[in-house]
Amino acid sequence: MLLGTCGHAQGPISGFPAPKGEIAVALGYSFEQYDTYLQENGREEARNIETVSYNLFVEAGLNEHTALVATLPWMQVNNGQGSLQDGSLWIKYMNADKRLKRGHSRFFTAVGLSFPVGNYSPDGIAAIGQRGGVFQGRLAYQFQHDAGWFLHAQTGIDFQFTPDARSSWPLLLRSGYGNKYFYVEGWIEFVTALESGTGVQAAAGGTGSSWQRLGATFYVPVRPWVGAMVGGAWITDGEFIGRSNRLNTGVVFKL
Repeated sequence: MLLGTCGHAQGPISGFPAPKGEIAVALGYSFEQYDTYLQENGREEARNIETVSYNLFVEAGLNEHTALVATLPWMQVNNGQGSLQDGSLWIKYMNADKRLKRGHSRFFTAVGLSFPVGNYSPDGIAAIGQRGGVFQGRLAYQFQHDAGWFLHAQTGIDFQFTPDARSSWPLLLRSGYGNKYFYVEGWIEFVTALESGTGVQAAAGGTGSSWQRLGATFYVPVRPWVGAMVGGAWITDGEFIGRSNRLNTGVVFKL
């Protein structure tokens, strides 16, 4: 159900196991805009940035514990030349699935590698990315009640090793409810840069930026093999990132 987020915003690792042999494919579109760029120490800078992106998300269940996850976005800023941005590959492993009286308690670990795919320029405030290689590690816990609601917490480390070394600490808290007719979730994400510096001068924040973001997703299954979703995300605070609003929609296929 969670695949409608398309790996955008809060990342591609969910607290739901992927059934063995099942492949979920999500195709997403998002529009993001901001006119205020948050510098350090509360300083603000006027900018006018609009970003359009198309996102591909794939999760394949390899066995009852392990899944392979891949993402690939295409981005365009201020009606400029669009390009594939940074793809990622992940291995997601369910370490524990404990049956409780009224639900499941699950613990996951995941490791991933993000890398530039398109030949985009990393220079200027309208750059779509940094052309950086990033190692990502995640620890996730989720309690899923038999009635359909769940609680999720996730943290880890992002370590950028090219073109320079930087690291950041992510924290994600998520809750939602799903049944056979619909699925809804809300989440809050904190990302904290662990090194000081001048920050990332690009349209999209990344390693080197810090932010707090709120988001929500609503998903409806249309057929057993396809569903549609709509969502939004809002930057509420941060450093070296735009105070942006994002709207996104997508289609999820189950193969």
